Amino acid sequence: MPNEPFRPSGPPSPESITSPQRPDQIEKNAWRLPVRLGIIAVLALTFAFYSPTLRFEFVHDDGGQIVENPAVHAWQEVPRYFTSHVWEGVDPEELGNYYRPLFLVWLRINDAVFGERAWGWHLTTILTHLLTTFLVYLLAWRLGLDRNGAALAALIFGLHPAHIEAVAWISGVTEPLLGIFLIGSFLCYLQSQPDGRRAVAWKLFSLALFALAILEKETAVVLPGFLLVYEWIYGQEWGKPLQARRVINWSYGAIRKTWAYFFLVLLYVPARIHALKGFSHTITPLSASQLLLTWPELIWFWIHHLLWPVSLSTFYDMRAVVHPTLQNFILPAILDVCAGIALLAWARKSRVTAFFATWLMVPFLPLLNIQIFAADDFAHDRYLYLPSVGLAVLAAIVLRKVCVGQPRFAGVPLSLLVAAIGLTAALGYGTVVESRYFRDNDAFYSHNIARAPHNRFVDIDYAAVLGKHGMYAPALERLIDVEKRYPDFWAANYNLAYTYYLMGREAEAEKFFLEAIRIKPYKPDAFLYLGMARFKMGQTAEAIAAVRQAIAIRPQGYAYHFAIGVMLKTQGDLSGALGEFEQEAANFPQEHAAAEQITEVRNMLREQRP
Repeated sequence: MPNEPFRPSGPPSPESITSPQRPDQIEKNAWRLPVRLGIIAVLALTFAFYSPTLRFEFVHDDGGQIVENPAVHAWQEVPRYFTSHVWEGVDPEELGNYYRPLFLVWLRINDAVFGERAWGWHLTTILTHLLTTFLVYLLAWRLGLDRNGAALAALIFGLHPAHIEAVAWISGVTEPLLGIFLIGSFLCYLQSQPDGRRAVAWKLFSLALFALAILEKETAVVLPGFLLVYEWIYGQEWGKPLQARRVINWSYGAIRKTWAYFFLVLLYVPARIHALKGFSHTITPLSASQLLLTWPELIWFWIHHLLWPVSLSTFYDMRAVVHPTLQNFILPAILDVCAGIALLAWARKSRVTAFFATWLMVPFLPLLNIQIFAADDFAHDRYLYLPSVGLAVLAAIVLRKVCVGQPRFAGVPLSLLVAAIGLTAALGYGTVVESRYFRDNDAFYSHNIARAPHNRFVDIDYAAVLGKHGMYAPALERLIDVEKRYPDFWAANYNLAYTYYLMGREAEAEKFFLEAIRIKPYKPDAFLYLGMARFKMGQTAEAIAAVRQAIAIRPQGYAYHFAIGVMLKTQGDLSGALGEFEQEAANFPQEHAAAEQITEVRNMLREQRP
């Protein structure tokens, strides 16, 4: 209750869901099932429902971020993780907004252990989700629910279908990793509240986990906010009229407890600025009015998918709102306001509901700056992972209050047992069905095309998959359509040019490579393949010039020197070709093609000598 006294001599006493009982009374009145049986069952069920993903392949960004990323395949690259963005290993010329060195360390460890055996990557991803689910159980129990109620919250969290993007997709592991470090840090903070030697150790553990959290994903910076909310809700001022003197006194005490977390954020900011060459970069310029007009639809998207997680996808046809209508602004705004009023009214009921209502909302705040995302690519279900902790606990509170009375089975209200079984069946079925499209790239892109037929990124990526299978006609159809709709979209022009190049239509390829270079002249691969196309057209001198421009942009680009070596060799410049092949071998000593060419060219030079 709001007027329940705070016990400063120990950790805050959790409230009962139904009445203000003391913690020992809560445990005494707990259901008679073994206290650990509930969470063990939850973890077993969660693993069982996600176990089909062990047969899934690398999908979508897994290819570029893991399989084709040289930075993930070598231990000597690890120091660079802390001075660069996530995609620098494959796209060093682009500015990025993702500073996640610990995530890259996680990829490096998995690559060292499993290589390209996707089942191992999926296994570790599932295990991170299980650990986060267990921490949700501890968090719910520690802040107000009895152990079995906390297990119910963990069940809802562990099986929520909105999590499939974070668990069934290897690259989505950023979310459960964040959950481990952030929730773990918060729990250690709770343990540090009593005075004593152990309090200092727990505080240091908490700070260490928070440091890992912000290095794993930038949205971990919300943790100090959670700590201040906790100090207010579970402090002495909860439920009392606001008075300036009380607020000032509370602020002094709360900052004294949490200042070290803010200090870590201050240390993180310059490291991030150095790595990203700025704190963040605007990818999609939007006016203030466009941001405000887009928020209602985006917020309703989050609410809708939390409450009704069906027909999920990785991409959605959602765009920034320029012209507000009934469908894209007015109705979502009304629904958002209604949901907010209901949540606020509920949050006033007790400390535990107030805290987890806040947990439900706060993680979304950094995501409102949609300018840092690519156009049409800011609505994703993986962003629901951390907020859903709040939803899971609040849902468990409701079920705990509603499902009471007789009859009982093993001390548990039968109605609650039926509700738990029903939730397991519904959520588990949704998780298995909704996650199937992650099994391989064909299923992934076919599914996303059906769900988001007007999303340019799906079209581009699906065309690339079609091209790899030699299905050039349908690939061209999609790429031409995207290029007509978005003529200044670099990816459309580059992929269209590359598809023409694979088809042997070098003249069309040259046209679109030049257009891609006009749009982004700092991307070296466009110069490389422009040179390759011209070489096939018999324009060797122009081809060499184009590839040298690629080398000027990226001196150690893969196969760049090899390509010039081949071109010089055909011209009869064996000495020049030898130099290029030797440079390629120096850059990539693990590749054998350059070494073979070196041997061949040296033999040819010997034969030319008198």
